[in-house]
Amino acid sequence: MTSKAHRYNIGSVNEFQPGRPYAIEVDGKSLVVIRKGARFYALRNRCPHQGAPLSEGHLTGCVQAREPGGEIHYDRIGEILVCPWHGWEYEVCTGRSLVNPERIRVRTYPVEVEEGCVWILLSPN
Repeated sequence: MTSKAHRYNIGSVNEFQPGRPYAIEVDGKSLVVIRKGARFYALRNRCPHQGAPLSEGHLTGCVQAREPGGEIHYDRIGEILVCPWHGWEYEVCTGRSLVNPERIRVRTYPVEVEEGCVWILLSPN
């Protein structure tokens, strides 16, 4: 039997500025919430490297080439969360590390927006 996730209202959409990480506490869990346009993301507020609060980090993008040796461009603006202590980088939508995405990641949590309110969904412990 599966337990249904609990929904927690963490505030109105207007309380969250795009491009800025927000530290929140929900049901005893420390989370970082990020708004990118109309979408919201929630991750555990702890870097797996040495435990830094990711909410004190900053959002950035990454430099990429469409093909090897090709023109370099700046992409994924606001989609990469950088740890404030040692610069480890994580995708906000998946929590995966840019360096080793199959082994290093930050836990993510579902977020819903309904009638101007932002809701975090947490599975019962």
